[in-house]
Amino acid sequence: MTPRHPHPEVPVSAVPAEPPARGLSFFLTVPTDPQPGRVYGDALDSVRLAESLGYETAWVAEGHFQFLGLPAALAFLAAAGQVADRIRLGTAVLPLAFDNPIRVAETAAFVDALSGGRLELGIGKSNPMSKAIFSAFGLSEGDRETLYAEALGGLRRAIEHGVSADGEQVPLYPPPAGLGDRVWQATGNPRTAAAIGRAADGLLLFRLTPEGDTGRVQSALIDEYLGALPPGVEPRIGTSRGVLPAASRAEAIALVAAELEQHPARFRVLSGAKPSTPEEYLDALNVKYGSPDEVVEQLSRDEAFVRSTDRLFSLPLSAGTAPFREGLRLVAEDIHPRVRPAVAHAAA
Repeated sequence: MTPRHPHPEVPVSAVPAEPPARGLSFFLTVPTDPQPGRVYGDALDSVRLAESLGYETAWVAEGHFQFLGLPAALAFLAAAGQVADRIRLGTAVLPLAFDNPIRVAETAAFVDALSGGRLELGIGKSNPMSKAIFSAFGLSEGDRETLYAEALGGLRRAIEHGVSADGEQVPLYPPPAGLGDRVWQATGNPRTAAAIGRAADGLLLFRLTPEGDTGRVQSALIDEYLGALPPGVEPRIGTSRGVLPAASRAEAIALVAAELEQHPARFRVLSGAKPSTPEEYLDALNVKYGSPDEVVEQLSRDEAFVRSTDRLFSLPLSAGTAPFREGLRLVAEDIHPRVRPAVAHAAA
């Protein structure tokens, strides 16, 4: 991992290089369910399966009260680190305003030590499923920018310098060795993307944008990030995309139709709207679906995805099912290896 503050002998380049295609990653969203213990067990099994298939990182989304059923992502990753020996473990994302930043730093350092230095700490202002949760925590969603800036500052100070206790500076325990170089921030805002670059953090991009072609909109964010990245620092760009590979588009639609018939509460998009068909559901969530060849072709046209160093694949199926396991295998063996980077686009 390239340090945040590069060695002064690293040559300075006026234009940041495009990052190489690299990380096969798995992005897991854990839904709410009447049997949470079973769902968590299936999720842990899927991390173990992803490791056996050669995935580099398993990312999980944290959410509170609605839609997402994983309110403590770091706790889950502490468990995942004990059932999988090699795969890296990431949060995508921790909505930082909902926690004490010192406590986040302390818990993250603990999970990192427990897993042997495998934690990737992804943080954000909120995820699309958490905006309505601000009031539950006694916060105003209108203050999200200020809340995030204050929490981010507190997190960095705790990781890099420890905490002030009774006028003395006390280091965290366990020591967060190297964790500061594995911070990622999620955004859809160009100014924030540039700020993430200046901080030499990783950039996380969600599978959807509010408007416009997602790949094109996010490619512009990548330009902002690369343009602000300090010389000599290796870019880290993680892009999440939903995929559903099957024998054909018709079979992919049938798979998601069966999923939604079994779990009708999931038949909605992030805005709360209810699509009228499985096809509308897949399109609303920007899921690339069909045969492996068709999924590869769709991903290869995605301007942001092909520029990513870390590709976070998400399957719109229940973990633990045979179609889910087969989808993970197809992504690892037949899709990810064939999606190549596009021609480099220099940052402005």
